[in-house]
Amino acid sequence: MTGRLFTVLARGVLLLLLCAAASVAQARMEKEYCNARFGFCFSYPARFEMDPPPENDDGRILRDGDGCVLTAWGGYNVLEESLEDAMTSRSADFDTVTYRAKGKNWFVLSGYRGSDIVYLKLWVGPDAVNGLEMAYPSALKKEYDAIVTKIVRSFRPGDL
Repeated sequence: MTGRLFTVLARGVLLLLLCAAASVAQARMEKEYCNARFGFCFSYPARFEMDPPPENDDGRILRDGDGCVLTAWGGYNVLEESLEDAMTSRSADFDTVTYRAKGKNWFVLSGYRGSDIVYLKLWVGPDAVNGLEMAYPSALKKEYDAIVTKIVRSFRPGDL
């Protein structure tokens, strides 16, 4: 009985060590970007490469080489758009919108632009907006759905 108990405990410890190693490896794959101008931050997989910054430093475009393009940006709400106005105007950027959701100061639109799946989340405030858009080939939906969810959950908007 003692030998069996030892075996069960050893397997448990081994399983915990493997889970810890997987978590560390996954954490190393993550990078973070914070925009100094508009104050937003988000994490993304290390395989994404960042384009050079734009002159006005309003955000970044990242690509993974498999067809996924992530765009994060900030801007001043000079048109004083309401959440509803912004949602309506951004809907025109889609060929088809298949999903809509909104909260107190954000909305999500998802759908298609050509053969790509597009996910857009926009935070709208009286002074500024922060946006996150991911576009990827619809053939890679299974692979990217979890990545989109992870990136969106990591996004922290700046002072709007």
